[in-house]
Amino acid sequence: MIASANSIEAQLPAPQQDKQNRISIVIDDLGDNSIIARKLLKLPATVTVAILPHTPHAKLISNLATKQGHEIIMHLPMEAFTRPDLLGPGALMSSMDEKAFNRVFKNSLESIPNAVGFNNHMGSLLTEDAEKMSWLMSMAKSQSIFFLDSKTSESSIAENIANQLGVPTIGRDIFLDHKSKHNSLAKQLERAKFIARKTGQAVLICHPYPETIDFLFANLGELKAEFKLVGISQLVPSYSNAKYGKVAISPSLANSD
Repeated sequence: MIASANSIEAQLPAPQQDKQNRISIVIDDLGDNSIIARKLLKLPATVTVAILPHTPHAKLISNLATKQGHEIIMHLPMEAFTRPDLLGPGALMSSMDEKAFNRVFKNSLESIPNAVGFNNHMGSLLTEDAEKMSWLMSMAKSQSIFFLDSKTSESSIAENIANQLGVPTIGRDIFLDHKSKHNSLAKQLERAKFIARKTGQAVLICHPYPETIDFLFANLGELKAEFKLVGISQLVPSYSNAKYGKVAISPSLANSD
């Protein structure tokens, strides 16, 4: 049974005034609609923009977001147990050999300027595949980018393999707009706030649904009064923008076929 917002508040200490507790809001599925993206980029807080590769407005959205101080990651399609029709271009599939797998990853990354990391779009099947995740994290390490596990599968091993291979990584805590009769945007936000108060930080993923956009505009002001809203890279252990800088495809990858 999910505790009510009031009961959650009663269990917690008073908010810290120095805003040490941090929340990162990641907005998935961008790239196909520039109008929605422009609206989201006007949110009064730093957000992380997760852009699907090879989408018509990927470069425009990435450049606009960067200019406005937001952070860019690649929202990389990975094979799921269902609905392959929803993957879109640049998807990683279990049927690929390592050469094809690496080529698709490289081409997808090249399609999104300014990306400092990536997370999985779908991927319930692939994130349970140890061999494919080892290939993927080896590629990520060669590019000095981090990985955010969206945790579309409870059995995902992606974050564990990233850690084993020395790739900076973090996992999603809350889907803000996860749809079920037991959830609402308000309840999910309270869960994220609870986690951030308890652990010092929380990673919240959402999508560009109209109701989600309206909810963010209505609630970010209050959220900022208690929490520091940051790009996802600031929460990733062992990741440093100063160390890794911008993503650049290495010559060895650029020459691969």
